[in-house]
Amino acid sequence: MSKASSLVEDEEVSYNPRTLIQKAHAATSSVGSATVIIAMLEKNGTLKIASVGDCGLRVIRKGQVVFSTSPQEHYFDCPYQLSSEAVGQTYLDATVSSVELVKGDTLVIGSDGLFDNVFDHEIVSAVGTTSDDVTNTAKVLANLAHTHSLDLSYESPYSLEARARGFDVPWWKKILGMKLTGGKLDDITVIVGHAESS
Repeated sequence: MSKASSLVEDEEVSYNPRTLIQKAHAATSSVGSATVIIAMLEKNGTLKIASVGDCGLRVIRKGQVVFSTSPQEHYFDCPYQLSSEAVGQTYLDATVSSVELVKGDTLVIGSDGLFDNVFDHEIVSAVGTTSDDVTNTAKVLANLAHTHSLDLSYESPYSLEARARGFDVPWWKKILGMKLTGGKLDDITVIVGHAESS
């Protein structure tokens, strides 16, 4: 992201988030892999988004999620990632989308640590109660995700998805009435923005 930040005004990027991912990834020498999402707002109010993996973005308008990105996975809990290795996903694998923002929209961008632990209705509620202070909203959402990630009995988005995909507790625990529950311990990154004019 540091490389992306330094390249955002590069002429070759030209407000294209996929190109920004390409250039930032090529300029990165760190070893490892990561998911990524980049959103770029044009002067006309169009938000252009490119993402690789399971980071996400929600646009909230008048108390409703009006736009949502979808995660990219090879299979459950194995997201697409950019890597320092020659094999793997590239900027060409990025899902690209756009949405027209209007005054009053709130953007919530986060890592899977947010979306695996916090439901959209909880995000909308947090935005509704803290909407005048985006920094506070981001902190509230990050803290909520962290709290849920540690709760072994919480019916998280992650545990519901796991069960829907056939993952659950061993049969002997099912006989005892138990099921797979709990949040997912993971990195948690949250960015919140507010559209001031269209």
